[in-house]
Amino acid sequence: MSTMETEQLDADISHLHSRIATLQAHRANLSSILLSQPHLATRLGNDATAERIIGEQSKRNLENTYRACAGVTAYRVKDPDPYAADNGDILGISIEVPVNGSFVDTYHVLFTLREHENSKRLRVHKHTVPSCIPLQQLANKWLPQDTRNADGVKGAEQDLVKFGRALRRELVSWHMRLQAVRDLREEAKLPDGQVDDHVEDHVPSGGRVLNAFVSDDSSDAEEDDGNGPVRMLDLETDAAVRQVTITWSDGRTAVLVITKDGRVEKAVCRARDGGRDVVSSTKAIGPLNGLLRRLS
Repeated sequence: MSTMETEQLDADISHLHSRIATLQAHRANLSSILLSQPHLATRLGNDATAERIIGEQSKRNLENTYRACAGVTAYRVKDPDPYAADNGDILGISIEVPVNGSFVDTYHVLFTLREHENSKRLRVHKHTVPSCIPLQQLANKWLPQDTRNADGVKGAEQDLVKFGRALRRELVSWHMRLQAVRDLREEAKLPDGQVDDHVEDHVPSGGRVLNAFVSDDSSDAEEDDGNGPVRMLDLETDAAVRQVTITWSDGRTAVLVITKDGRVEKAVCRARDGGRDVVSSTKAIGPLNGLLRRLS
């Protein structure tokens, strides 16, 4: 089989995996819609299993409604500094992040009003958002400071609502990726010491991966001797959990690019001798939660 045929086969397999994932998500969506019908319980009668499933769906619907309505809350605070701008009047928003049915953290962004060309513009004053979240990019997009562009045309208006929604999506997706990595570490029986709520302070090192690419030492204590089961030795992520590096006991390594919704978008897996493992790279594409099962 030629190289071109192999690449085409890999592309077809990857397309099938993506199609299966899409159909599974569509099935889950249709199930939620069906279980949310108001008169479904009456039509199904007194079946205990049906009542339990419908009750669980009703609880999820209530939680989703609360998150949609109360995920972002605006409030006013007063700066006690007598020399503060705008007499110390500050507008704040709090963003609650839900993960696994509970709120894991609350973030705050404080704004001040700035006079600019006879108009007032909101400006980020202080915040508690992690540095790996693109807060400034979102502020530049939804809270522009310039009232006119370079051509003198009136610039875009500020939209605090869209800013809050976009920031909440970034925070929720970040926490979901953190949780997915925690679950992966737990499944691989690795100590939960690399990913935590202060992951932005952790600077991952790629030294172990680079050494695995170039080292010919077969007596490495961390590598498997070929007789025992293959296991994951190490898992590292960047602050935003957009790139994951994995090392296995048989000398294989993998560098994964993660999307915002926690899926492996691209993967580069290499064998112990440094050669690229195309099969493992293809299998790695998909949800981060099932990565260990797909590559085992």
